[in-house]
Amino acid sequence: MTEAGSGVKWGGWLEKISWTANALVERLLLVIGTAICLILFAQVFWRYAGSSLGWSEEVSRHLLVAITFLGSTAAYRRAGFIGLRGIGQWFGPRVEKTILFLLQLLTLACFALICWFGVVYTGKAWGHTSASLQIPMALPFAVIPLAALILSLHVLADMLKTLQGNGQ
Repeated sequence: MTEAGSGVKWGGWLEKISWTANALVERLLLVIGTAICLILFAQVFWRYAGSSLGWSEEVSRHLLVAITFLGSTAAYRRAGFIGLRGIGQWFGPRVEKTILFLLQLLTLACFALICWFGVVYTGKAWGHTSASLQIPMALPFAVIPLAALILSLHVLADMLKTLQGNGQ
């Protein structure tokens, strides 16, 4: 099952998109982490100087939430979560592959549900503003459906690998 003359399996394009999205997320995580460090350093400096940055804690909190959700996508892509060998290995590779695929299907359903609820929640939060920045709360909440969408992309790529026989 290869694409016309390319030698790439039919799911290879999805795998490339998944790894590209992960590379972008990891760069964004570096930028967000650096921003949090700089903001908190500035807050300590200005507080020591007798003033305070009223927005720094709120921005840092929102960025920390973004790191949590986006970091979960990078952890999934790099297989950084705890992995367990299950009872499927006792019944042979075919049963193990079937169990793996079913677990991936359940994981995809979970992430799709989180994405859907995240979109609904983000939409409802549009009318609410943050305390110090006065921005719509939908902006920081948008990371929830975004991360769930990226996680769904990663699971789909893994499902295609499993179907092709290259599963984890």
